[in-house]
Amino acid sequence: MAALTALLKYLPPHLRAPLPDALAEPDIPDRSPLHHPWEPMSDAEWAALRPYLHDPTLGGRPTDRRRAWDAVFWVAASREPWRALPEHLGKPGSAHRTLSRAAAAGLLDRLLAALIAGRPTHDRALAPLAWRVLRCIRRISRRIPLAALLLAKQIGLHAALPVHPRLLPRPGLSTYLAELKRCVPANLGERAALIMAIGRVGNAMTGASPQRWCIR
Repeated sequence: MAALTALLKYLPPHLRAPLPDALAEPDIPDRSPLHHPWEPMSDAEWAALRPYLHDPTLGGRPTDRRRAWDAVFWVAASREPWRALPEHLGKPGSAHRTLSRAAAAGLLDRLLAALIAGRPTHDRALAPLAWRVLRCIRRISRRIPLAALLLAKQIGLHAALPVHPRLLPRPGLSTYLAELKRCVPANLGERAALIMAIGRVGNAMTGASPQRWCIR
């Protein structure tokens, strides 16, 4: 950090001002709903979820969807592997396909948006399913757009995140640091040390890649 502070005097004004903000990471409190043991959806909960499932890309027979989502919620809430799914909830592969298709179709993004109070998409009827939906996002987070995970981080829904909020990638920071490197004068004696310092900051602060997320 000392090396980067020393770099300030070499930066043009448009890069000098954002440096502290680019390196800062606000501490957003966790506002996730309280976790609770799994139980089958009530009729009211199923009635709230069902309108979001009218998408042909989700697959499955309509008569099976309620059990399929109960199975998905069981795995998401339990932290158990898919193979541990109780037999009465169907086959693990079917439940996994249900969640994978939901992620691919953008359904989980829409459900996340519906959980955020104050937005036009807010759906109060989904509130009882909030924790289960967030756990589904976490379970399949490698297939969720990064923008959705960053939105969950921004509003404090940490139950949806696959890693600690500070370990999520930080879009824009890599670009900013690359521009910093270009601004280091070529004839500066400390240039190599400054370039290395910028690289270390980037490695430490741009977050872990999805391949390194350990999700249960």
